[in-house]
Amino acid sequence: MKMKLYGTFFFVFVFFLSWAESTDKSYGFDFSKIRLNTGGLSRDAFPEGFVFGTATSAYQVEGMADKDGRGQSIWDPFVKIPGNIIGNATGEVAVDQYHRYREDIDIMKRLNFDAYRFSISWPRIFPNGTGQVNWKGVAYYNRLIDYMIDQGITPYANLYHYDLPLTLQERYGGLLAKQIV
Repeated sequence: MKMKLYGTFFFVFVFFLSWAESTDKSYGFDFSKIRLNTGGLSRDAFPEGFVFGTATSAYQVEGMADKDGRGQSIWDPFVKIPGNIIGNATGEVAVDQYHRYREDIDIMKRLNFDAYRFSISWPRIFPNGTGQVNWKGVAYYNRLIDYMIDQGITPYANLYHYDLPLTLQERYGGLLAKQIV
């Protein structure tokens, strides 16, 4: 139970640090001068080899949902139905990691993370779900991974994070169809 509480505290702590770091340029914070009381929690409290990192979902952070050859995912029409998403937000911009990935990786490095789990957007690589490869999408993930490695961040790629290409949904009726699985 104690370790579970530490895990929850650590997640909230990392979230706050990420938020504070992201606001340092916008609101004039000098992140290097912020000192937080961690309650004694440090890397020493975790087993040797424990990997500290962060994670995202492509649709939630990349932006460029309808650019650079990316096909539609099942999320694209869903988020455009008023009331489905708070504030009627869509994936067109998100936090624009597609263009700002270096800034995100730099923040991870400053926070002393070991790893970053990101998802590869299926419709960014295969706009129609299968067949023709979108090489601009492949190039983006190559740049992202190369920069992570250059900065000492270990990449963990999630191959599916619920962004099924819309064409496969329409053709086969969804993820449970044997043609997709």
